[in-house]
Amino acid sequence: MTKPKRSRRKEMRPSDIIDAAVQEFAIKGYSATSIGSIAARANIARSTVYLYFDDKEALIKEAFRVRIGDVMADARHVGSAADRPFPELLHHLLDTMYARLVDRDTIVLLRVLIAEGQQFPELTRFYHDTILSAAQDMLSQMLALGVARGEVRPEALAYDPKLIMAPVLMSAIWRLTFEEIAPLDTDQLVKSHMDLLASGLFVHGPD
Repeated sequence: MTKPKRSRRKEMRPSDIIDAAVQEFAIKGYSATSIGSIAARANIARSTVYLYFDDKEALIKEAFRVRIGDVMADARHVGSAADRPFPELLHHLLDTMYARLVDRDTIVLLRVLIAEGQQFPELTRFYHDTILSAAQDMLSQMLALGVARGEVRPEALAYDPKLIMAPVLMSAIWRLTFEEIAPLDTDQLVKSHMDLLASGLFVHGPD
């Protein structure tokens, strides 16, 4: 049975509010954005925002979970496909991370952390503890899988997984800062990133 229009709209509202918040953060930054301006952009009453979020901090934390945390969930799903060759898994992982973190409005949330993280250390801590830590754990597990299957050099277990993530974060920073001067060729960057990892990680390079 099709749900009444009002019910469908109610279910959509949290994501609508997050969409509006991200747009406001992109224009004004986090500190200058108010619940009122978010509500106005979402075309809802200010009180409606508080039905779903206690305050602006709760709202941006949920935006982190939805916009960036789901990237890690997708990447974890890719990395859990143990029946696929490790080079293929890693390539799909990088494609997912670049496409979702560099080429979408998730970059706005990274800008908030970079530009305003010192003002709001609780946001930086939240991002580190819930998203970055999960990403590093996932990459460590993937490397362990590759070593166990004989596809990755055992020395890789001692590597800091940040080395795998670093070019993705650099790409986001580049897009935020230098895109109008020197646009980023994401496809070429993914290929170069993969080639470098293949040289450093694989027992045998990808086919």
